[in-house]
Amino acid sequence: MSFNPAQPAHRQLRSIIAEKTNKLIVWTGSGVSAAANLPTWPQLKKSLLTQVREKIDHLNYAEHKALNSAADRAQRESNPWIAFQILRKSLGRSSYRSAIRQALKPAMTSACPQAYHYIWKIGAVGVLNLNLDRLATKALGEESPGNLPIEFPGCDAGKFLHALKSPRPFIANLHGIADDESSWVLTNRELKNLLNREGYNLFIRSCLAATTTLFVGISADDVAAGGHLQALTRLGIDTGDHYWLTNKDDIQTDSWAERAGIQIIRYSQHKDVLEFFQDILEFIPEDESCHPPVVLTRKHKNQSAINQDILRLNAEEIRKILNTEAQQILDQNTPASYEEYEHFSLKNDEAIYRAWYTSVDPPSNKLLDFTLTEMVAQGAFGRVYRASSSEEKEVAIKVLLEEVRRNPEMLKSFRRGVRSMQYLAERDVEGMVAYREASEIPAFVVMDWVDGPTLSQAKHARQIEDWDSILKIGREMTDIIRRAHSIPERVLHRDLRPSNIMLKGFYSDTENWNVVVLDFDLSWHQGAYEQSVVQGVLFGYLAPEQLQSISGASTRHAAVDSFGVGMTLYFMISGTDPIPAQHRHPDWNEIVQRAAMGRHTSWKSLPFRYSRLILRATEDAQSSRWDMSQICDELERLRDAFLDPKNVVSAELLAEELAARIDRYYEWDDDQVAAIIHLTSGLEIRIIGDESGRKVSVNLNWSSRGRQERKQIDKWMIPAKQHCVKVLRDAGWRIGVDNVQRANSVVIMATLSVEKVVQELDFQATIISQVTKKLDFE
Repeated sequence: MSFNPAQPAHRQLRSIIAEKTNKLIVWTGSGVSAAANLPTWPQLKKSLLTQVREKIDHLNYAEHKALNSAADRAQRESNPWIAFQILRKSLGRSSYRSAIRQALKPAMTSACPQAYHYIWKIGAVGVLNLNLDRLATKALGEESPGNLPIEFPGCDAGKFLHALKSPRPFIANLHGIADDESSWVLTNRELKNLLNREGYNLFIRSCLAATTTLFVGISADDVAAGGHLQALTRLGIDTGDHYWLTNKDDIQTDSWAERAGIQIIRYSQHKDVLEFFQDILEFIPEDESCHPPVVLTRKHKNQSAINQDILRLNAEEIRKILNTEAQQILDQNTPASYEEYEHFSLKNDEAIYRAWYTSVDPPSNKLLDFTLTEMVAQGAFGRVYRASSSEEKEVAIKVLLEEVRRNPEMLKSFRRGVRSMQYLAERDVEGMVAYREASEIPAFVVMDWVDGPTLSQAKHARQIEDWDSILKIGREMTDIIRRAHSIPERVLHRDLRPSNIMLKGFYSDTENWNVVVLDFDLSWHQGAYEQSVVQGVLFGYLAPEQLQSISGASTRHAAVDSFGVGMTLYFMISGTDPIPAQHRHPDWNEIVQRAAMGRHTSWKSLPFRYSRLILRATEDAQSSRWDMSQICDELERLRDAFLDPKNVVSAELLAEELAARIDRYYEWDDDQVAAIIHLTSGLEIRIIGDESGRKVSVNLNWSSRGRQERKQIDKWMIPAKQHCVKVLRDAGWRIGVDNVQRANSVVIMATLSVEKVVQELDFQATIISQVTKKLDFE
C-alpha cells in the first residue's frame, strides 16, 4: 500500500465514517471523473481553445484578429471561470454547447470510475457534484439498484432543503447536467448568478454546518467549494470536521485549506485514492484500552498521612485521606503515575473497602463534603442519592457498587463514562445532565439534580400516551445523542433505556419541559450479560454486538445507540420493556405496528412510518441500522407533519399520507418511494413521491385475471376509464398516460404538484378513492 493511512486527518475521518457518528457528504470535482476519460478543467479549456483556433482559420482578417486576441486572453487567464466566459463568447452558443457535450460524451459508455462506487460504499448520504456527467448517479444505481436518489441542479437547491432530512440519498448537481444547457454553471457570469441565489447558499451552508464533508477531485482555486467554508469561518461559525483528499503539496493548497477550515489528506498516485477508500471500508473501530483513574478535583487540606490507624477512622475521614494521597500520585498524569496508583489501591484495599460505606442517616451521611439526604433509586450498577453540596445546592450522586473496583471491565467502563461526561460538559452539549465531579474512592459521579420523572416512570404512570409527547421525547433524545456523537471526542452512550431518560420540569412546567439524558457510557461494559447483578429485562435495550462478539461489528459504533433508541421508541408506544433478542422474533414487525396503531393521529401515515423507524433502528446487522442523524431527522419530519401538516414539502411524505387516507391496506416500497395497493379485482394503485420533480404521481393499472365476464368488462371499461380521467383532470391532476387495451387492461398515470397535494390532502384522497372504486371491476 503506497497510501499512508497513518495521517492524523485520515485516521479521524476513518473513525467518523466507521463509527457513523456524523452524516457524510462528498463534494466531487472533475478529478473523480477523469478515470472515465472525461476532461478536467484544464483539459476542457484546452479543447475549447483548439476549437476557437480552428474557427479563426475560416474568418476574414478583421474577425481573425479580434478572435485570436480573445483566444490569447483565455489561454493566459488563470481563473477558469473567466476563461470559460471568454471561450463561450468566442465560440458562440451553439458551437460552445456542442463542444461541451462532445467532451462529456464518454460518460455515456465508459465504465463508472471506482471512486464513485466507493463514495456510496462508505455511506455517503449525499453528493455535492461539480461535474455535468451524472456519473455519481450512475454509480448509485449500480451500487443500489432501484434506490432512487433525490436529484436536482444547483439552481434549484433552495427548494430541496428537506432533502437533508430525508433518509434517501441526494445528489445535488451544483453546476448542472450535460443534457440541460440552462443548468450549466461554467462561466464567471453563471457562477455569480448561482452564488447570488439565497436558496443555494442556504442549502450549501446547511450541508457544511450539519455534516462531515469530504472534498475529492477538486482544486484549491475552486471558490464554488471552499468559498462557502471560508464565509462561514469569517462569521465565526464552527462547521465541524471537513477533509480534502488531494495530491497537491504546495503552499497554495495548504493556505486554501487553512482559510477554509479543511484538514488535508494527501496521496501520491491515482491508485492511492482507491487504497484510501479501501482502508476506510476495512477499518473496525475499537475502544481505547487506557482509561486514566478518576480523581477528585477539589483538594482536602490538612489530612493525616496514611498509617496503620486509618482503619480506626470513620468512612468519611478514610475517604478524605485516601483521596488526598490519590491526588498527589495522579498530579503527574503519566502512565507511571497510573501504575503507582494501581499499587496504592492494592496496598490500601481494606481501607478503600471501608471508604465505600454510604448512608442517609446522620452523622454517617457525608460523602466527601456532600450530604446524602435520600436514596431515590437502586439499579443494576449502583444507587442514586439525593444530596446537597457544601454550597447547599441540590445534586444527584450515583454511587456504583463496590464490585466495580474488583472487576477490570467495570472499572474501565466507569472511567470511560466519567471521561465521556467530562467531554460533554466541556463541549457544553445541551440536554446532558450537568456533570460536576467524580471519584474512584468510592466510585461515584455527582450531577445536577433534575426535577422530573424518568421516561420509565412517566410512561408507567400513563402520562406519555399522545403522539405529541412521544415525538417530542424521541426528537429531543436523539438530538442530544447525535450532538454527543458529533463533538470531536465522538461520545457514545451505549446504555440507552427509559430509566436513563429524564423529563426535566415535566410536573412543574407542563408547557416547556424537556428531555435530559443520563449516564453517558457509564453503566454498560462488555460482558455485562454475565454479571448476576444486572437485571435481565434491560438486555432488550442492548444491541446484539454488546451481548456477544459478532464478526465485523464493533461496540465502538453509533449503531449501538441506534438500537437503544429504537427500543426506547418501542417502549414509548407499547409501555413494555423489550425482551432480549425480541427484534429477531418472526412477529417483531407485527408487534411494533400493532403497538403504534393504538393511538389516534390526524396524520394518518404517522403510525406506519414510526413503526418502520423502529424496525430500521433495531436491525440485527449493525451495518443495516439507521444512524442517529437519520433517526433524528425522521422524527423531526414526523413531528413537523403532525404539528403543521400544511407546510409539508416532501413528496415522499405526501404520497404515503394520501395512501393512508384512502383507508385501504397498502405496502410501502422504499426503493420506488411508492405506496402500493393491490385489489382482488386485479387493480393496482401506486402513489409515488417524486422528490426530484416535486410532485406526486398516481398510477392506476387494472389487468384482467381471467375471472371477469368479458362482455361486462367491455361494457364498463372505456366509460369507467373516461370517467376516471375526467375526475382526476377536474381535480387538477395532469394526465400523462391514458390507455385501454380492450378487455385486457386499463392504465392511467397522473401527476400533481406537492404544493397542491398538501393544500388538498383530504380532497385528493377522496378523488383517488373515487377512481379506485370506479376501476374496481370485481
